[in-house]
Amino acid sequence: LFVGVFIVFLAITGMPWSGVWGGKVNEWANGSNFGYPDGVRVNVPMSGQTLDQIAKTSWSLEQAQIPESTGHGAPITLDDAIAGFDALGLHRGYAVSLPQKPEGVFSGSVYPDDLSRQRVVHLDQYTGEPLADMTYAEYGPLGRALEWGINTHMGQTYGVANQIVLLLACIGIVLLAVSAAVMWWKRRPSGSLGVPPLPSDRRVFIGLL
Repeated sequence: LFVGVFIVFLAITGMPWSGVWGGKVNEWANGSNFGYPDGVRVNVPMSGQTLDQIAKTSWSLEQAQIPESTGHGAPITLDDAIAGFDALGLHRGYAVSLPQKPEGVFSGSVYPDDLSRQRVVHLDQYTGEPLADMTYAEYGPLGRALEWGINTHMGQTYGVANQIVLLLACIGIVLLAVSAAVMWWKRRPSGSLGVPPLPSDRRVFIGLL
């Protein structure tokens, strides 16, 4: 029963990585444009490009749309963009994705173990102005819950204690597998594998199949 609790938890929190269920829930949880219509959070055009196409990102932001640069003239340099991210207080260790086209943006993203420090910022490649600034606190309730589950599943949310608990659960799962074989060996009929006999009515197999 103790190990079963963790098996269920790991199964549920691992499902967001699945191809069908995870993809559909991700789509539902995200909606479009971080869940905010264009003009509510940012009054700039949104591209059809999503964040997972340009940078490693948290599961909850994979479908988030990327804004488009609206400025003109000479683009800012990478050093300018980094200075802009630093000025906005992006957690150290963030990654920078470069604009891929004339209307593209500089994207800074960071995903430390501390969920509250997760953040994605998009800068206009011409003016350096922030077009979108998304933090964990601004995820929807489902996004926050799923992101917490994923982070805890990977042993990151509560540090070493998180990892020790998951290690014990892992050992428990191995012990269940080993003890199952031991119990079968000790309880089987003497001189037999203990395989149940075939049912006398073979039509049972039709229902079974």
